[in-house]
Amino acid sequence: MAESTRSKIWKQLFSSETLAPEDGGSRLRWLEVLLLPLTLIALAWLFRPNDPLLLGAAFPWLWFGPVLIALRYGVFSGLVAGLLVLIDWAVVDAMGIGAQEFPRDFFIGGSLLVLLCGEFSDVWRDRNLRMDETNLYVTERLSRLTKRHLLLNLSHDRLEQEMLARPGSLRDALARLRDLVIGSNKQTEMLPGSRSLLQLLAQYVNIESAAIYLASESGGRLALGEVAASLGDPQPLKPGDELLDLALEKRGLAHISGDEASLQRSSNQLLVAPLVASDDTLVGVLAVTKLPFFSLNVENLQMLSVIVSYYADNLLAAPEVDAIRKRLPGIPAMYAEELARMLRMQRKIGLSSHVVVMTFGGERKEEIPAQFLQIKRGLDLYWQTFVGNNPVIAVLMPFASPAAKEGFMQRIDGWIRSRFNDSPENLRIGIRAIDFSVEEPVGVLEQLMREKAAA
Repeated sequence: MAESTRSKIWKQLFSSETLAPEDGGSRLRWLEVLLLPLTLIALAWLFRPNDPLLLGAAFPWLWFGPVLIALRYGVFSGLVAGLLVLIDWAVVDAMGIGAQEFPRDFFIGGSLLVLLCGEFSDVWRDRNLRMDETNLYVTERLSRLTKRHLLLNLSHDRLEQEMLARPGSLRDALARLRDLVIGSNKQTEMLPGSRSLLQLLAQYVNIESAAIYLASESGGRLALGEVAASLGDPQPLKPGDELLDLALEKRGLAHISGDEASLQRSSNQLLVAPLVASDDTLVGVLAVTKLPFFSLNVENLQMLSVIVSYYADNLLAAPEVDAIRKRLPGIPAMYAEELARMLRMQRKIGLSSHVVVMTFGGERKEEIPAQFLQIKRGLDLYWQTFVGNNPVIAVLMPFASPAAKEGFMQRIDGWIRSRFNDSPENLRIGIRAIDFSVEEPVGVLEQLMREKAAA
Protein backbone atom coordinates (compact mmCIF):
# COMPACT_ATOMS: atom_id res chain seq x y z
CA MET A 1 0.00 0.00 0.00
CA ALA A 2 2.83 2.39 0.98
CA GLU A 3 4.75 1.43 -2.15
CA SER A 4 1.69 2.18 -4.28
CA THR A 5 1.33 5.59 -2.61
CA ARG A 6 5.00 6.38 -3.22
CA SER A 7 4.60 5.34 -6.86
CA LYS A 8 1.65 7.69 -7.30
CA ILE A 9 3.55 10.57 -5.68
CA TRP A 10 6.58 9.86 -7.90
CA LYS A 11 4.43 9.86 -11.05
CA GLN A 12 2.72 13.06 -10.00
CA LEU A 13 6.00 14.85 -9.29
CA PHE A 14 7.59 13.82 -12.59
CA SER A 15 4.55 13.91 -14.85
CA SER A 16 4.60 15.96 -18.06
CA GLU A 17 2.06 18.37 -16.62
CA THR A 18 4.25 19.03 -13.57
CA LEU A 19 7.54 19.36 -15.47
CA ALA A 20 6.11 21.30 -18.44
CA PRO A 21 2.67 22.77 -17.66
CA GLU A 22 0.57 24.05 -20.54
CA ASP A 23 -0.23 27.44 -19.01
CA GLY A 24 2.80 28.77 -17.15
CA GLY A 25 2.85 32.39 -15.99
CA SER A 26 5.52 34.84 -17.06
CA ARG A 27 7.33 34.42 -13.73
CA LEU A 28 7.51 30.65 -14.09
CA ARG A 29 8.69 31.05 -17.68
CA TRP A 30 11.62 33.31 -16.83
CA LEU A 31 12.41 31.15 -13.82
CA GLU A 32 12.82 28.20 -16.20
CA VAL A 33 14.85 30.32 -18.63
CA LEU A 34 17.34 31.15 -15.88
CA LEU A 35 17.37 28.00 -13.75
CA LEU A 36 17.85 25.35 -16.47
CA PRO A 37 21.04 26.80 -18.02
CA LEU A 38 22.38 27.80 -14.60
CA THR A 39 21.85 24.25 -13.32
CA LEU A 40 23.87 22.81 -16.21
CA ILE A 41 26.58 25.44 -15.70
CA ALA A 42 26.75 24.65 -11.96
CA LEU A 43 27.05 20.91 -12.69
CA ALA A 44 29.86 21.61 -15.14
CA TRP A 45 31.73 23.66 -12.53
CA LEU A 46 31.15 20.89 -9.97
CA PHE A 47 32.35 17.93 -12.03
CA ARG A 48 34.89 19.63 -14.33
CA PRO A 49 36.35 22.65 -12.56
CA ASN A 50 39.31 22.64 -14.98
CA ASP A 51 36.98 22.80 -18.04
CA PRO A 52 33.67 24.49 -16.95
CA LEU A 53 32.61 25.09 -20.57
CA LEU A 54 33.04 21.36 -21.35
CA LEU A 55 35.03 22.26 -24.45
CA GLY A 56 36.89 18.99 -24.21
CA ALA A 57 33.69 16.90 -24.17
CA ALA A 58 32.44 15.09 -27.28
CA PHE A 59 29.08 16.92 -27.06
CA PRO A 60 28.45 20.62 -26.19
CA TRP A 61 26.35 19.82 -23.12
CA LEU A 62 26.04 23.44 -21.94
CA TRP A 63 23.92 24.24 -25.01
CA PHE A 64 21.41 21.57 -23.98
CA GLY A 65 19.64 24.03 -21.64
CA PRO A 66 19.24 26.94 -24.15
CA VAL A 67 18.05 24.47 -26.82
CA LEU A 68 15.31 23.12 -24.52
CA ILE A 69 14.28 26.66 -23.59
CA ALA A 70 14.14 27.65 -27.28
CA LEU A 71 11.99 24.62 -28.13
CA ARG A 72 9.56 25.46 -25.32
CA TYR A 73 9.40 29.27 -25.43
CA GLY A 74 10.87 30.43 -28.74
CA VAL A 75 13.84 32.34 -30.14
CA PHE A 76 14.04 35.23 -27.64
CA SER A 77 13.95 33.07 -24.52
CA GLY A 78 16.52 30.69 -26.05
CA LEU A 79 18.90 33.56 -26.77
CA VAL A 80 18.52 34.84 -23.19
CA ALA A 81 19.43 31.37 -21.92
CA GLY A 82 22.37 31.25 -24.34
CA LEU A 83 23.57 34.60 -22.97
CA LEU A 84 24.16 32.86 -19.65
CA VAL A 85 26.62 30.50 -21.39
CA LEU A 86 28.45 33.55 -22.77
CA ILE A 87 28.58 35.07 -19.26
CA ASP A 88 29.95 31.75 -18.02
CA TRP A 89 32.80 31.98 -20.56
CA ALA A 90 33.53 35.56 -19.40
CA VAL A 91 33.86 34.26 -15.82
CA VAL A 92 36.11 31.40 -16.98
CA ASP A 93 38.25 33.84 -18.97
CA ALA A 94 38.51 36.24 -16.04
CA MET A 95 39.65 33.41 -13.74
CA GLY A 96 42.21 32.21 -16.29
CA ILE A 97 40.91 28.65 -16.44
CA GLY A 98 41.75 26.63 -19.57
CA ALA A 99 42.50 28.18 -22.97
CA GLN A 100 42.35 31.97 -23.16
CA GLU A 101 41.24 32.10 -26.82
CA PHE A 102 37.54 32.76 -27.44
CA PRO A 103 35.84 29.48 -28.58
CA ARG A 104 34.26 30.92 -31.70
CA ASP A 105 32.98 27.68 -33.23
CA PHE A 106 31.51 26.61 -29.89
CA PHE A 107 29.38 29.76 -29.60
CA ILE A 108 28.51 30.17 -33.29
CA GLY A 109 27.32 26.56 -33.57
CA GLY A 110 25.38 26.73 -30.31
CA SER A 111 23.73 30.03 -31.23
CA LEU A 112 22.67 28.72 -34.66
CA LEU A 113 21.20 25.62 -33.04
CA VAL A 114 19.25 27.75 -30.54
CA LEU A 115 17.97 30.03 -33.34
CA LEU A 116 16.88 27.06 -35.42
CA CYS A 117 15.07 25.37 -32.51
CA GLY A 118 13.46 28.67 -31.47
CA GLU A 119 12.20 29.38 -34.98
CA PHE A 120 10.81 25.83 -35.17
CA SER A 121 9.01 26.40 -31.86
CA ASP A 122 7.54 29.76 -32.94
CA VAL A 123 6.26 28.40 -36.26
CA TRP A 124 4.55 25.38 -34.75
CA ARG A 125 3.14 27.35 -31.83
CA ASP A 126 1.43 29.70 -34.31
CA ARG A 127 0.14 26.75 -36.32
CA ASN A 128 -1.20 25.04 -33.22
CA LEU A 129 -2.97 28.24 -32.19
CA ARG A 130 -4.68 28.50 -35.57
CA MET A 131 -5.65 24.83 -35.42
CA ASP A 132 -7.08 25.28 -31.92
CA GLU A 133 -9.19 28.24 -33.03
CA THR A 134 -10.39 26.36 -36.10
CA ASN A 135 -11.22 23.29 -34.02
CA LEU A 136 -13.15 25.50 -31.59
CA TYR A 137 -15.24 26.88 -34.43
CA VAL A 138 -15.86 23.40 -35.87
CA THR A 139 -16.87 22.13 -32.42
CA GLU A 140 -19.33 24.98 -31.96
CA ARG A 141 -20.79 24.43 -35.40
CA LEU A 142 -21.09 20.69 -34.75
CA SER A 143 -22.95 21.50 -31.54
CA ARG A 144 -25.37 23.71 -33.44
CA LEU A 145 -25.87 21.12 -36.17
CA THR A 146 -26.47 18.39 -33.58
CA LYS A 147 -29.12 20.47 -31.85
CA ARG A 148 -30.80 21.25 -35.17
CA HIS A 149 -30.71 17.59 -36.16
CA LEU A 150 -32.31 16.57 -32.86
CA LEU A 151 -34.82 19.34 -33.32
CA LEU A 152 -35.72 17.99 -36.77
CA ASN A 153 -36.26 14.46 -35.43
CA LEU A 154 -38.37 15.69 -32.55
CA SER A 155 -40.49 17.88 -34.80
CA HIS A 156 -41.21 14.97 -37.17
CA ASP A 157 -42.21 12.69 -34.30
CA ARG A 158 -44.42 15.38 -32.82
CA LEU A 159 -46.12 15.98 -36.15
CA GLU A 160 -46.96 12.29 -36.48
CA GLN A 161 -48.50 12.13 -33.01
CA GLU A 162 -50.26 15.50 -32.77
CA MET A 163 -50.95 16.65 -36.33
CA LEU A 164 -54.51 17.73 -35.58
CA ALA A 165 -53.81 19.30 -32.18
CA ARG A 166 -50.96 21.58 -33.23
CA PRO A 167 -50.97 23.81 -36.29
CA GLY A 168 -47.69 23.89 -38.21
CA SER A 169 -44.41 22.14 -37.48
CA LEU A 170 -41.89 22.72 -34.75
CA ARG A 171 -39.40 23.97 -37.33
CA ASP A 172 -41.91 26.58 -38.48
CA ALA A 173 -42.53 27.64 -34.88
CA LEU A 174 -38.79 28.02 -34.24
CA ALA A 175 -38.36 29.96 -37.45
CA ARG A 176 -41.05 32.37 -36.22
CA LEU A 177 -39.31 32.55 -32.83
CA ARG A 178 -36.01 33.38 -34.53
CA ASP A 179 -37.64 36.19 -36.51
CA LEU A 180 -39.29 37.53 -33.35
CA VAL A 181 -35.97 37.55 -31.50
CA ILE A 182 -34.20 39.38 -34.31
CA GLY A 183 -37.03 41.87 -34.80
CA SER A 184 -37.90 42.46 -31.14
CA ASN A 185 -37.58 45.89 -29.60
CA LYS A 186 -35.01 45.76 -26.81
CA GLN A 187 -36.50 48.86 -25.25
CA THR A 188 -39.72 47.02 -24.37
CA GLU A 189 -38.27 43.60 -23.49
CA MET A 190 -35.25 42.84 -21.32
CA LEU A 191 -34.74 39.57 -23.25
CA PRO A 192 -36.05 40.00 -26.82
CA GLY A 193 -38.60 37.34 -27.73
CA SER A 194 -38.80 35.89 -24.19
CA ARG A 195 -42.61 36.16 -24.09
CA SER A 196 -42.83 34.40 -27.44
CA LEU A 197 -40.51 31.70 -26.10
CA LEU A 198 -42.84 31.03 -23.16
CA GLN A 199 -45.85 30.89 -25.49
CA LEU A 200 -44.03 28.41 -27.72
CA LEU A 201 -43.14 26.23 -24.71
CA ALA A 202 -46.72 26.39 -23.51
CA GLN A 203 -47.88 25.11 -26.87
CA TYR A 204 -45.33 22.36 -27.40
CA VAL A 205 -44.25 21.34 -23.87
CA ASN A 206 -47.51 22.24 -22.05
CA ILE A 207 -45.92 24.41 -19.38
CA GLU A 208 -48.58 26.25 -17.39
CA SER A 209 -46.61 28.50 -15.07
CA ALA A 210 -43.01 29.63 -15.68
CA ALA A 211 -40.67 32.61 -15.64
CA ILE A 212 -37.50 33.63 -17.45
CA TYR A 213 -34.87 35.43 -15.36
CA LEU A 214 -31.97 37.55 -16.48
CA ALA A 215 -28.68 35.92 -15.48
CA SER A 216 -24.97 36.40 -15.93
CA GLU A 217 -21.76 34.76 -14.73
CA SER A 218 -18.70 36.51 -13.33
CA GLY A 219 -15.76 34.76 -11.76
CA GLY A 220 -17.62 31.46 -11.67
CA ARG A 221 -20.53 32.96 -9.71
CA LEU A 222 -24.12 33.38 -10.86
CA ALA A 223 -25.84 36.77 -10.75
CA LEU A 224 -29.60 36.19 -10.94
CA GLY A 225 -31.44 39.27 -12.19
CA GLU A 226 -35.01 40.40 -12.69
CA VAL A 227 -37.87 38.50 -14.30
CA ALA A 228 -37.74 39.12 -18.04
CA ALA A 229 -41.04 37.37 -18.87
CA SER A 230 -43.54 35.18 -17.07
CA LEU A 231 -46.45 32.88 -17.82
CA GLY A 232 -49.23 32.12 -15.35
CA ASP A 233 -48.42 32.60 -11.66
CA PRO A 234 -44.89 31.24 -11.12
CA GLN A 235 -43.15 30.87 -7.78
CA PRO A 236 -40.01 33.01 -7.39
CA LEU A 237 -36.67 31.34 -8.13
CA LYS A 238 -34.28 31.95 -5.24
CA PRO A 239 -30.46 31.90 -5.36
CA GLY A 240 -29.17 28.65 -3.94
CA ASP A 241 -32.15 26.63 -5.20
CA GLU A 242 -31.11 22.99 -5.59
CA LEU A 243 -32.37 22.65 -9.17
CA LEU A 244 -30.74 25.96 -10.12
CA ASP A 245 -27.35 24.88 -8.75
CA LEU A 246 -27.67 21.48 -10.44
CA ALA A 247 -28.63 23.03 -13.80
CA LEU A 248 -25.67 25.42 -13.72
CA GLU A 249 -23.33 22.60 -12.76
CA LYS A 250 -24.57 20.42 -15.64
CA ARG A 251 -24.95 23.40 -18.04
CA GLY A 252 -28.27 21.83 -18.91
CA LEU A 253 -31.82 21.16 -17.76
CA ALA A 254 -32.47 19.84 -14.24
CA HIS A 255 -35.84 18.55 -12.99
CA ILE A 256 -37.24 17.05 -9.81
CA SER A 257 -37.48 13.50 -11.16
CA GLY A 258 -33.84 13.40 -12.25
CA ASP A 259 -31.38 11.00 -10.64
CA GLU A 260 -29.08 13.88 -9.66
CA ALA A 261 -31.72 15.74 -7.65
CA SER A 262 -31.59 14.92 -3.94
CA LEU A 263 -34.41 14.91 -1.40
CA GLN A 264 -32.44 16.73 1.29
CA ARG A 265 -33.26 20.23 0.09
CA SER A 266 -36.57 21.50 -1.20
CA SER A 267 -37.25 23.46 -4.37
CA ASN A 268 -40.41 25.28 -5.39
CA GLN A 269 -39.70 24.59 -9.09
CA LEU A 270 -40.41 21.52 -11.19
CA LEU A 271 -37.55 22.14 -13.61
CA VAL A 272 -34.85 24.74 -14.25
CA ALA A 273 -33.12 25.19 -17.58
CA PRO A 274 -30.24 27.63 -18.15
CA LEU A 275 -30.35 29.53 -21.44
CA VAL A 276 -26.84 28.62 -22.62
CA ALA A 277 -25.67 29.30 -26.18
CA SER A 278 -23.38 27.00 -28.14
CA ASP A 279 -20.33 29.06 -27.07
CA ASP A 280 -21.25 28.38 -23.39
CA THR A 281 -22.51 31.92 -22.75
CA LEU A 282 -25.30 32.14 -20.15
CA VAL A 283 -28.01 34.68 -21.05
CA GLY A 284 -30.84 33.70 -18.69
CA VAL A 285 -32.59 31.01 -16.67
CA LEU A 286 -35.98 29.38 -17.27
CA ALA A 287 -37.82 28.20 -14.14
CA VAL A 288 -41.02 26.15 -14.55
CA THR A 289 -43.32 26.03 -11.53
CA LYS A 290 -46.32 24.21 -12.95
CA LEU A 291 -46.31 21.45 -15.57
CA PRO A 292 -48.75 18.57 -16.16
CA PHE A 293 -47.41 15.27 -14.82
CA PHE A 294 -47.69 13.48 -18.17
CA SER A 295 -45.58 16.21 -19.82
CA LEU A 296 -42.57 15.49 -17.61
CA ASN A 297 -41.14 12.88 -19.98
CA VAL A 298 -37.86 12.43 -21.82
CA GLU A 299 -39.15 13.62 -25.18
CA ASN A 300 -40.62 16.85 -23.80
CA LEU A 301 -37.51 17.57 -21.74
CA GLN A 302 -35.27 17.06 -24.76
CA MET A 303 -37.48 19.34 -26.82
CA LEU A 304 -37.42 22.03 -24.15
CA SER A 305 -33.62 21.85 -23.91
CA VAL A 306 -33.22 22.24 -27.66
CA ILE A 307 -35.67 25.14 -27.84
CA VAL A 308 -34.04 27.18 -25.07
CA SER A 309 -30.53 26.55 -26.48
CA TYR A 310 -31.72 27.58 -29.94
CA TYR A 311 -33.26 30.71 -28.44
CA ALA A 312 -30.00 31.59 -26.63
CA ASP A 313 -27.98 31.20 -29.85
CA ASN A 314 -30.34 33.47 -31.76
CA LEU A 315 -30.45 35.99 -28.92
CA LEU A 316 -26.67 36.51 -28.98
CA ALA A 317 -26.59 36.85 -32.75
CA ALA A 318 -29.77 38.94 -33.05
CA PRO A 319 -28.30 42.51 -33.17
CA GLU A 320 -25.70 41.71 -35.84
CA VAL A 321 -28.08 39.54 -37.84
CA ASP A 322 -30.76 42.24 -37.71
CA ALA A 323 -28.30 44.83 -39.03
CA ILE A 324 -27.22 42.53 -41.87
CA ARG A 325 -30.81 41.70 -42.87
CA LYS A 326 -31.73 45.38 -42.96
CA ARG A 327 -28.85 46.09 -45.35
CA LEU A 328 -29.45 42.94 -47.42
CA PRO A 329 -33.22 42.32 -47.64
CA GLY A 330 -34.08 38.74 -48.55
CA ILE A 331 -30.93 37.18 -47.07
CA PRO A 332 -31.78 33.88 -45.30
CA ALA A 333 -31.59 34.05 -41.52
CA MET A 334 -29.19 31.10 -41.26
CA TYR A 335 -26.88 32.66 -43.85
CA ALA A 336 -26.97 35.99 -42.01
CA GLU A 337 -26.18 34.24 -38.70
CA GLU A 338 -23.13 32.50 -40.18
CA LEU A 339 -21.98 35.70 -41.90
CA ALA A 340 -22.21 37.60 -38.60
CA ARG A 341 -20.32 34.80 -36.84
CA MET A 342 -17.52 34.89 -39.42
CA LEU A 343 -17.25 38.66 -39.06
CA ARG A 344 -16.84 38.24 -35.29
CA MET A 345 -14.17 35.57 -35.77
CA GLN A 346 -12.33 37.84 -38.25
CA ARG A 347 -12.29 40.71 -35.75
CA LYS A 348 -11.44 38.45 -32.79
CA ILE A 349 -8.67 36.16 -34.03
CA GLY A 350 -7.90 37.38 -37.56
CA LEU A 351 -8.94 34.15 -39.34
CA SER A 352 -10.21 35.33 -42.69
CA SER A 353 -13.18 34.03 -44.68
CA HIS A 354 -14.38 34.68 -48.23
CA VAL A 355 -17.61 35.22 -50.12
CA VAL A 356 -17.70 34.30 -53.80
CA VAL A 357 -20.54 36.03 -55.67
CA MET A 358 -21.67 34.53 -58.99
CA THR A 359 -24.05 36.37 -61.32
CA PHE A 360 -25.67 34.63 -64.27
CA GLY A 361 -26.89 36.17 -67.52
CA GLY A 362 -27.44 35.05 -71.07
CA GLU A 363 -29.71 32.35 -72.42
CA ARG A 364 -28.67 29.61 -69.94
CA LYS A 365 -28.93 31.71 -66.77
CA GLU A 366 -31.58 29.39 -65.28
CA GLU A 367 -29.89 26.09 -66.16
CA ILE A 368 -26.34 26.80 -64.93
CA PRO A 369 -27.12 27.84 -61.32
CA ALA A 370 -29.52 24.92 -60.91
CA GLN A 371 -26.77 22.46 -61.83
CA PHE A 372 -24.15 24.37 -59.84
CA LEU A 373 -26.14 24.01 -56.60
CA GLN A 374 -26.00 20.22 -56.96
CA ILE A 375 -22.20 20.15 -56.50
CA LYS A 376 -21.89 22.52 -53.54
CA ARG A 377 -19.35 21.84 -50.78
CA GLY A 378 -20.55 20.70 -47.37
CA LEU A 379 -18.95 23.41 -45.17
CA ASP A 380 -19.97 26.35 -47.38
CA LEU A 381 -23.29 28.20 -47.20
CA TYR A 382 -25.17 29.23 -50.35
CA TRP A 383 -27.56 32.15 -50.80
CA GLN A 384 -29.50 32.10 -54.04
CA THR A 385 -31.38 35.25 -54.96
CA PHE A 386 -32.40 37.30 -57.96
CA VAL A 387 -31.28 40.80 -58.89
CA GLY A 388 -33.62 42.00 -61.56
CA ASN A 389 -34.24 38.96 -63.74
CA ASN A 390 -30.79 37.44 -63.24
CA PRO A 391 -29.96 34.72 -60.70
CA VAL A 392 -27.22 35.46 -58.16
CA ILE A 393 -25.46 32.94 -55.87
CA ALA A 394 -23.34 34.12 -52.93
CA VAL A 395 -21.10 31.34 -51.53
CA LEU A 396 -19.88 31.90 -47.96
CA MET A 397 -16.59 30.02 -47.35
CA PRO A 398 -15.80 29.97 -43.60
CA PHE A 399 -12.09 30.12 -42.70
CA ALA A 400 -11.05 29.79 -46.36
CA SER A 401 -7.49 30.90 -47.05
CA PRO A 402 -6.66 32.85 -50.23
CA ALA A 403 -5.29 29.61 -51.72
CA ALA A 404 -8.54 27.77 -50.94
CA LYS A 405 -10.54 30.60 -52.51
CA GLU A 406 -8.38 30.55 -55.66
CA GLY A 407 -8.73 26.77 -55.87
CA PHE A 408 -12.49 27.05 -55.54
CA MET A 409 -12.71 29.64 -58.32
CA GLN A 410 -10.48 27.51 -60.57
CA ARG A 411 -12.72 24.50 -59.95
CA ILE A 412 -15.75 26.59 -60.88
CA ASP A 413 -14.06 27.73 -64.09
CA GLY A 414 -13.01 24.17 -64.95
CA TRP A 415 -16.48 22.80 -64.18
CA ILE A 416 -18.18 25.42 -66.40
CA ARG A 417 -15.81 24.78 -69.32
CA SER A 418 -16.13 20.98 -69.10
CA ARG A 419 -19.88 20.98 -68.49
CA PHE A 420 -21.02 23.64 -70.95
CA ASN A 421 -18.07 23.67 -73.42
CA ASP A 422 -17.59 27.41 -73.14
CA SER A 423 -15.88 30.05 -70.99
CA PRO A 424 -17.65 31.92 -68.15
CA GLU A 425 -17.17 35.19 -70.07
CA ASN A 426 -19.02 33.92 -73.15
CA LEU A 427 -21.79 32.46 -70.95
CA ARG A 428 -22.10 35.86 -69.21
CA ILE A 429 -21.17 34.50 -65.77
CA GLY A 430 -19.60 37.05 -63.44
CA ILE A 431 -17.47 35.85 -60.50
CA ARG A 432 -16.44 38.23 -57.72
CA ALA A 433 -14.50 37.20 -54.59
CA ILE A 434 -14.74 39.17 -51.32
CA ASP A 435 -11.91 38.80 -48.78
CA PHE A 436 -12.99 39.57 -45.20
CA SER A 437 -9.46 40.78 -44.31
CA VAL A 438 -9.44 43.32 -47.14
CA GLU A 439 -13.06 44.39 -47.67
CA GLU A 440 -16.20 44.81 -45.59
CA PRO A 441 -18.33 41.96 -47.02
CA VAL A 442 -21.78 43.31 -46.15
CA GLY A 443 -21.05 46.66 -47.79
CA VAL A 444 -19.59 44.99 -50.89
CA LEU A 445 -22.59 42.65 -51.20
CA GLU A 446 -24.95 45.61 -50.83
CA GLN A 447 -23.10 47.52 -53.53
CA LEU A 448 -23.02 44.52 -55.89
CA MET A 449 -26.78 44.00 -55.51
CA ARG A 450 -27.44 47.65 -56.32
CA GLU A 451 -25.12 47.61 -59.35
CA LYS A 452 -26.67 44.45 -60.77
CA ALA A 453 -30.17 45.81 -60.20
CA ALA A 454 -29.29 49.02 -62.03
CA ALA A 455 -27.57 47.20 -64.92
